[in-house]
Amino acid sequence: MTEQRRKLPLVISVPHGGVVIPEELLRKCLLTKEEILLDCDTWSQDLYDFKDLAEEYADTEIARISLDMNRSLNDRPPDNPDGLVKTLSVENKQVWLTPEGLNGIEIDNLIREYYIPFHKRLEQATANPAVKLGIDCHTMLETGPAPDKKGWEQRPLFCISNRGSSTGEANGEPVTAPPELMQKFKGILEKKFRGFEGTQGHTSLVSINTPFRGGYITRYHGNRGTIPWIQLEINRSLYLKNAANPASVIPEEADLRHLTKIRDILYEAFNELTE
Repeated sequence: MTEQRRKLPLVISVPHGGVVIPEELLRKCLLTKEEILLDCDTWSQDLYDFKDLAEEYADTEIARISLDMNRSLNDRPPDNPDGLVKTLSVENKQVWLTPEGLNGIEIDNLIREYYIPFHKRLEQATANPAVKLGIDCHTMLETGPAPDKKGWEQRPLFCISNRGSSTGEANGEPVTAPPELMQKFKGILEKKFRGFEGTQGHTSLVSINTPFRGGYITRYHGNRGTIPWIQLEINRSLYLKNAANPASVIPEEADLRHLTKIRDILYEAFNELTE
């Protein structure tokens, strides 16, 4: 796309695109580069590269396996192996040399160096008067646990979340974006991506709050009351040949071209959503 495009009145947050383990922790990490990539939102920094097209943009190079920006500071190991600092990978592999993971000093250092600056960046971004909406951007595996936990099922191509019900209404806690905005976003994504390469065979194109209801970023920043926040998850099958086994940490040229096609359509969707 070569035409002049307006700057979107958005905060784009990409918290899980990094693949870097801090140097001081490398000797303790048991995972390969490929396993770290699988555990992050693969290629999401390329997919959601709106640095020059959104009013505000925030990401991090730190891998979520070592520090998850989308978790509460209180969500620490050993209580949750998928918490602030992971002790088990998405494939249920031990992450660090010891099952307990990192010690308290190491975790506190990570929080001070990376977590607090990331969330301060989001707070500053939401204070920009040109910003109307925050979108916390993620990718998801093609399949995931079914509600009955007895097996795995195919996930939708898009999941948008506001901490509410399947229609976007409040469901036991405050929503982070109005239900009518969620329905509008759902309709726009369905219209823009219907018939796109990779969408064939999917019974569900866009779902609301299923399988994800939104994480810490949308809950914390959305409930601050300055702007609404939506979590967006895109199924990796839309852009990865083998979503369960990404081939490379760095996308190849053909991959980048395909990611650009998706990003261009996302721009159109975001533009219509905020008009």
